[in-house]
Amino acid sequence: MKVSYLNDDDLLFLQHCSEEQLANLAQLLTHNEKGKRRLSSTLLHNELYMSMDGHPEQHRRNWQLIAGEFQHFGGDSIANKFRGHGKLYREILRDVAKRLSLKTEKTMPTAAIEKILLEHFIRHTWQRLDDEQKARFHAAVEMKVMELEKLLPQLIDHHRLEQGVSHLLADQLGHILHKHAAVSVIGHGLIRGAALGGPVGAAVNGVKAVSGTAYRVTIPAVLRIACLRRMVALESLKHAG
Repeated sequence: MKVSYLNDDDLLFLQHCSEEQLANLAQLLTHNEKGKRRLSSTLLHNELYMSMDGHPEQHRRNWQLIAGEFQHFGGDSIANKFRGHGKLYREILRDVAKRLSLKTEKTMPTAAIEKILLEHFIRHTWQRLDDEQKARFHAAVEMKVMELEKLLPQLIDHHRLEQGVSHLLADQLGHILHKHAAVSVIGHGLIRGAALGGPVGAAVNGVKAVSGTAYRVTIPAVLRIACLRRMVALESLKHAG
């Protein structure tokens, strides 16, 4: 199925991301944690995107296709067929926040909701880490502060935020989703899987607007996009200063 990009003000910033950043986002959308292609991916069947395979700016030149792929995962597959596109980013973001029982206001800026989501993810995922994993995390973010409550406010506006969240996703989310992959689906709802814990468990057990395997894609993709927005903003301030 061909899914078009729906003009989305909250995703326009993706055009300013680096090739590497967009390549990482595309990889998350098109391949699972084992590196195997997702059967539901439409991007890998797009002639334009695939014709540029190996091009140094394959992803930057096709950022709208990557954004459309994300919107596709955020919408119900049946509804997508009728619409010809997925859902707007803000709808997907607010749905994830709601299912995680995060307190947000309808009028809050997108970046403010993303900050709440990022802090929630980092804080609750941190609680699952052992000392060795915490040491690897600190090495990834290159920050000396060890206590989470002191580290978090610095990390959220730090240029290594993307690396930190990516590290947590790789170290925790992929493992948990792989281990507890047996989740049954009826319509739009998820029947709760067994023994899922932490923020990932809350997300998987609660996100009802995402059907099939899409929840495995949407949650980490929203976290990555939230990081990228902050990274682009920081880079913009750096050049402005």
